[in-house]
Amino acid sequence: MPRRRSSSRLIEGEEIPISVLRIEQREETLWISSVPVPVDEFPPCIRNMISNHPTESGRHRRAAILAAFLGQAGWNRDEAKTLWKRVVERSGTSAKILGKWFQGLHCPLCARMMKESKGYPVMGIAGLGYCVPDKKCSQLNSPIEYAVGLRTEEDWNKGIRKTILTSNIAHVFNWLSGREIEIEITDYERKSLEALLAECSANRSKSISFTLSKVRGKFQPKFLIRQMSEPSGRLLSEII
Repeated sequence: MPRRRSSSRLIEGEEIPISVLRIEQREETLWISSVPVPVDEFPPCIRNMISNHPTESGRHRRAAILAAFLGQAGWNRDEAKTLWKRVVERSGTSAKILGKWFQGLHCPLCARMMKESKGYPVMGIAGLGYCVPDKKCSQLNSPIEYAVGLRTEEDWNKGIRKTILTSNIAHVFNWLSGREIEIEITDYERKSLEALLAECSANRSKSISFTLSKVRGKFQPKFLIRQMSEPSGRLLSEII
């Protein structure tokens, strides 16, 4: 889930009066096969990544996709590492990619991999010669679905789900646009926002505003408390 979702349309420094509707935790899970998938059942793209001689072009994308696939295909870390290292050993690829992608990130969907990419971490591999679809490929959406045969809801019971990310999502009402938006916040930002909410609850003349600030080149949400000098939009739940 991309960080700062929905807030990217806002302008840096613009201060927006908001009402906080709720704050929730949202988990992202990774499906992992309960039984290791044998190599002869791998989809064509993954088999080609294993058998073709490594090239400079696409080496990091290849390493990441293979690591993610093996993680979801039920391979244990030691066996996956042995195969992964054999495939990428002559390409100078960092082992950090294996650590990040193995049972840590989803294997990309076929639609994503079939697109062109200028390089890692964008996972398009069009033009690299790995994607050579067979008849089975057209019926499925990802290398993992191909390998495990995930066609029905019941098929998903062949694996387990591992939580790989827990996010805090603040649902707020934007009084300028009249719409509800979602803002992804860190644990620290959540605690700060909850403190502001407690302060506003104790003093009804105060309200909360939201803005974006750039820190080290990245936009981060910033919540501010303001003294209301005149009547402004408030939800009934904030008043009573």
